[in-house]
Amino acid sequence: MVTLLIGAGLIILGIVVIAHDRRTLLSGLLPFLGLLTWLTGLTPVWLASTLFVIILPLGILGEVLTHDGYWLLSRYGTSAKGYFFLVGGFLVMVFAPLFPVLWLLWRSVLTVKLMLAIYGYVAVLIDAYLLATVINALPLTIKPTKILILGAGLIKGGVGPVLRRRLLGGLALYQRFPKAELIMSGGQGDDEPEPEAVAMHRFARQKGVPKFAIRLETNSTNTATNLSEAKRFINSGDRVVLVTSDYHLLRSLLYARRQGVNCQGLAVHTPHFTFTCNAFIRELGAYTIIHRYLIPLGLVLVIILCLI
Repeated sequence: MVTLLIGAGLIILGIVVIAHDRRTLLSGLLPFLGLLTWLTGLTPVWLASTLFVIILPLGILGEVLTHDGYWLLSRYGTSAKGYFFLVGGFLVMVFAPLFPVLWLLWRSVLTVKLMLAIYGYVAVLIDAYLLATVINALPLTIKPTKILILGAGLIKGGVGPVLRRRLLGGLALYQRFPKAELIMSGGQGDDEPEPEAVAMHRFARQKGVPKFAIRLETNSTNTATNLSEAKRFINSGDRVVLVTSDYHLLRSLLYARRQGVNCQGLAVHTPHFTFTCNAFIRELGAYTIIHRYLIPLGLVLVIILCLI
């Protein structure tokens, strides 16, 4: 009964967070922890099977890292980075299916308990991040007055596949709300002949968008400055929709929240699975850098609880 009440409380708290402002990892973490709390009432076999599903993303992570390591070694030859990805990814991938077996047979052994705790902690972060991303990609509930499209690197001086999809998603939304103003956000990288926003503007004009409907932000160098620089085009009463790739959505919305930009997100689907997994891993890494103290602190607390 106690576990049911705690689980229900976590889920209700998650719903409150989502209703207030879903642009936080808590929107995925609290409901996920509530579900995990409920699952503790299952028999050991069912719980082990459920844990396998929960930690499955780590198996995918291991596969992607292994693939990247092989690619680095085959393309650039022997390197520490290549072997680190190959061996580390392989170990993570192999450990994933062993997780429920270890939990069933040797979870009382301290070293195994610590391994499971660390592995499970990372898995919960990944799953919570995925769930929060899905929650923030739910259908829009506002009629936008500003549509902010985030840039991506130019390919051979032009709009590449990732940026093209973002632009098409933003322009499709603009067609639904033609009174909205488009904000193209993207500066110029060292390997780019012009700011990304200029190329985005040209693309939109070729698709028939009038010049007066487009604003350009050409100073940004990363996601954080995308939002800080684009903020000058946004008024306090504007209803803003931020358009970016699905894997990039949550972190972009987190930066928007930090900058005080009240907005919802439109996630543009990225079709290539391996690319999406790689990009998602980078996004998760960038998120851990944002919370460079909080996430390690959580891991330390988990280890302490295992030692008690």
